[in-house]
Amino acid sequence: MRLLASTGPLFARPLDWALAVVAEAGYDGVELMVTQDPATQDAERVAAAAATEGAAIPVVHGPFLLLTRRVFGTDLVTKARRSLELAGELDADLMIVHPPFRWQRDFHSWLLKEGDAEAEEHGTRLGVENLYPVSVAGRPVRFHRYTEPAHLRPFQHVVLDTSHFGVAGVDITEAYRHLRDQAVHLHVSDNRGGGRDSHAPLGHGRLPLASFLHTVGKDAKAPGGPHASITLELDCRRYLDDRSALVGYLRQEREKCLALLEGASSEEVLGRPDLVQVAPGLDEDDPDQPTVPPVP
Repeated sequence: MRLLASTGPLFARPLDWALAVVAEAGYDGVELMVTQDPATQDAERVAAAAATEGAAIPVVHGPFLLLTRRVFGTDLVTKARRSLELAGELDADLMIVHPPFRWQRDFHSWLLKEGDAEAEEHGTRLGVENLYPVSVAGRPVRFHRYTEPAHLRPFQHVVLDTSHFGVAGVDITEAYRHLRDQAVHLHVSDNRGGGRDSHAPLGHGRLPLASFLHTVGKDAKAPGGPHASITLELDCRRYLDDRSALVGYLRQEREKCLALLEGASSEEVLGRPDLVQVAPGLDEDDPDQPTVPPVP
C-alpha cells in the first residue's frame, strides 16, 4: 500500500522544496496539488523536480479549490481535461476532482458519461472525491452534489476524505465499507468537529481513525481485496518556517498511520481512545479548506 503526502498544504513553498521535504520524511511518493504556481502545471517541470528530489508522483489533484478556480480555466470540464493530460504526461495513475456544485450540471454529466473513458485515453484514472455541507448562518447547506457515500455510488473510482466525512457527520468506517470496491484512494486526516474541515494531525480530532485504518489495513493484506492508496492531507502551517520540524511532523504522522494500518491500538499510537466526545485539539487553530461556493 502506497502512503503519500500532499503538496497542497505546502503550496506557499517552491515545488522542489516541498518534494524534498516529503521524500526526506520517508513517504512512498507525493500527491501533487495543481496550484497557481506554474511549476505545478507543467509536466516537464514537475518531472524534473521529482527526479531531482527523488519523489514519485502517482497521484495528481486537479485545481478545484476556490483558491485555484482560475487555474486551467474556469470551465470545469476543460479544467478536468487539462488535469488528466497532466496526469498522463507524469504517468500518474490517478487524477482527483472535487465534485461539482449542484447547479453545475454539465460537469456532473461529463463525470458520469465521459470522464472515465477520457482518463483511460491518457493512461490514468479519474477519482471523484467526497465534499461536505457548508455552514451558512449556522446551518449546514449541501451545495456540493456528493457529500454522502450513496452519492458516490455512480462512479467507477472514488476518493474518500476522512475530514470531509467528519464535517458531513458520516461514519468513516461505514463509508469505506460501503464504497470499498470503488475506493481507489483515501485522504486521511483527523477532524476536530464544529463543522470545520480541519485536516488535523491523527489523534487530534474526533474521528475513529484506528478502527478505520485497521479495516483498510486488513483489506490491503487480503488476497484479491481492495488496495486503496493513501495520502495524508494535513494542515502544516505551524511548521512551514522550520524545515526540520516539518520533516519530523510529517514523518511522525506517517509512522502513526503505518502503525494503525498494522492493527496497533488507538491508545498506543494516538494516546486516546478511538471514540471520543471532545477532540483533544479542539482549541487549536485549523482553517476550513477554501470551498465556499461561488455565486451560481
